[in-house]
Amino acid sequence: MIGENRTDPKWARSRKGNFHRLIYLRPGNEGLAGVSGVYVVWHGGLKPEWITVGKSNDLNGALESLLDNDDIEYYEKRGGVFVTWSQIKNEYQDGVLRHLIDTLDLLVPPAGTPGRNTKPIPVFPPGMEPA
Repeated sequence: MIGENRTDPKWARSRKGNFHRLIYLRPGNEGLAGVSGVYVVWHGGLKPEWITVGKSNDLNGALESLLDNDDIEYYEKRGGVFVTWSQIKNEYQDGVLRHLIDTLDLLVPPAGTPGRNTKPIPVFPPGMEPA
């Protein structure tokens, strides 16, 4: 990955500039109903880990469903679960997902993964964007 050209997808942050803690997020207040994009979920704590990634044509609904996910709830107790999203155009979402799936060590396999032949579109993961 070093030296690879990657895009900054402008991962969403709170008004204070922090990533959103999932249990406190109210997706309906973020204006995400009917908004298409890619999301990334991870947990903090002493040893932060990537939990899962996904895409949706309704980020509001997708993020709401994460709030009711038992796998996600388990990790909330291990340092808090955080989430971010980017309004990536539909035609690029599979490529971005392919890259994230291939490069992040995910704890929970994402549903509806793009095919292995999908050309990855390299992006910076959340928190690793260029300065």
